[in-house]
Parts: sequence; structure tokens; C-alpha cells
Amino acid sequence: MISLSLPLAIAIFAAIVVAMLTACWLGIKLAGRSTKRASLLQSQNAPAEAAPVTQQQQLADDLDAAIVRGQLFLVHQPKMRARTGQIEAVETLVRWRHPEHGLISPSDFIGMAEQRGEIRRITEWVLRQAINEQRSLGACGHMMPFNVNVSAYLLADREFAQWMLDTIRTASAPIGIEITETAMIADPAGALRNLHLFADAGIRVAIDDYGAGLSSLAYLKQLPARELKIDRMFISGLSTSHRDPLLVRSTIDLAHALEMEVTAEGVDSASTMALLRVMGCDLMQGYLIAKPMPLGELRAFLDTRDAAGEPAIPVAFPWARAAAATGQEGAGEEAVKKQA
Repeated sequence: MISLSLPLAIAIFAAIVVAMLTACWLGIKLAGRSTKRASLLQSQNAPAEAAPVTQQQQLADDLDAAIVRGQLFLVHQPKMRARTGQIEAVETLVRWRHPEHGLISPSDFIGMAEQRGEIRRITEWVLRQAINEQRSLGACGHMMPFNVNVSAYLLADREFAQWMLDTIRTASAPIGIEITETAMIADPAGALRNLHLFADAGIRVAIDDYGAGLSSLAYLKQLPARELKIDRMFISGLSTSHRDPLLVRSTIDLAHALEMEVTAEGVDSASTMALLRVMGCDLMQGYLIAKPMPLGELRAFLDTRDAAGEPAIPVAFPWARAAAATGQEGAGEEAVKKQA
């Protein structure tokens, strides 16, 4: 007969509840999305929509030369320690400024890069540039970990993993990696081998967008991850939904039982921040704290916080201060829409 300690039994029960509720909740949300996708597919099949396909092909061709032409750049979104309000790390993201079409969304070109076999070249550029910008920030007195995203298309690639490990070691850089829940689907054994290679070298592994891919306990048990990031789709409804708080609290408890820290993504209101603190969330990331920003803005942001003495509830922008002062729901999101 197997004997379980009470904390572990509670964690397992919580995980089962999370899996069941998440499946039901995502079923509802994804059902609405499928209807939208069906309409989109119908419109794409119509002859009148031939022009966007041509534009997409042109973007794909332009992506090949984007690195050489200096059109890619990095932005960094700070991650705040919930208990102290201290900025402890940043997530580093790539952006593409096209000379004709302006800023291209990552959702529009990352998948394109994966399909065309360009994702490794882009990821290698991101890592090198992240190391350079991290050094620059450290020279100004703000050395902190930078976390970069690794595509599922690369995670099982032994040659790429060794190159990334050697690059980080040579630079002696505090670099972490973030992977999505679906990253191990194509080649689980290869992906797991490389993740252990990173973890054994002291590279922090984070599971990104947790909850959007119906993760299982077996998935969490195998990964040598030290951080779990709850997807913003659950955080955004935390103070208005009856189900999301249960899912988030159970996920936090489960992650802690597995000795992982928890980061909440999409923290855009003061009430959400307060709830996450009560739930025991470790780190927070979102527009209430800071938007993704280029290196120069990040340095100014950190300098301003240092001068202010690291406020317990740091807010980066005037609209965020108003949201924190009033506690009004959605104030941050509305302000983002107005600025867009």
C-alpha cells in the first residue's frame, strides 16, 4: 500500500481538479475560437481574399533578410517579485519593424520563421543580442537574468542545444529559457534530454503559457523546470470569474508542491495583483508593472525605481498609478487600448 503525506495528497488532488476544470473551461473558450476560425477560413477561401496571401508571401520573403538589414530588435518585460516588489528578471522578446508595413506582430512571423526553417537563425541572433544587452544593462548597475523563448522546433535539436549551452557558458551570462507546454510533442525524448542538459548546467527552465495546452501531471513530473508561468487567459479573469481563482490557486499550490516558482502573466489591474499576493504567487508580469520595452527604456525604468526606493507596488505609467490608486478593474487594459 502506497502512503502519501498530507501535503502531497492535497497537491495531487488539486492537480486532478485543475486538469478537469481546465479541460472544461478551455473547451468553452476554444469553442468560440473555432467558430471564428471557421469564418476566417471561409473568407480566406474566397477569391476576393487573394491579395492578403500575396502580402503574406512577400513578408515571408522579406523575413529572410530581416536580420541582415537590422530590422529585428529586442524588447524586455520586467518580472516582479510579488512579496518585495523588486524587479528580479526580464523576459526578452523579439520584434520586427518592417520598412513598409511597420511593426509586425510576433504571432505573424514566428510561425512563418518556423515553417521556412529560419527560426534557428533568428533564435541565435536573439541569444547573442540578449547577452550583449544584458552586459550593457549590467554595466549600468542592473545585472539580472534575461529569459529567452526557445521554439518547439528547436528544443529537441541536439546540435542547437549544445550551441546554446556553449554560448551561454562562454559569456558567463545569467540566461534562462522559456518553453511552451506543447514543446515536447514532436520529440519528447530529445526535448527532455536537452532540457536536462540545460538544467544540469544551471540554466533556469520555465514552462510558459501554462494552462493553455491541457498539461498533465506526467508532463510536469518529467520536466526539470524551476518556474511555471500561468497563462494570461486565466489571470485576466481572476477578479471577475468564479472558476479562474480556483484554477489559479490550485496551480500555484501544485507548482509549489513540485518545488517550482509561479509567475502570473498578464497582471493588468491592482485588484488582480492583490489577489495573486494572497494566493502566494511568487512573481508577476504585466502592464501594471511594465510593458515590454527596448533596452534604453528598461534602463531608465530601473533607474527611476532605484531613485524611488523600490515601491512595494511599483507602477510604471500614469494610467497604472491611477489603476493602483482606485483599484478599478480593467483600467490598465483600457489605457493600453487608448495608447495603441
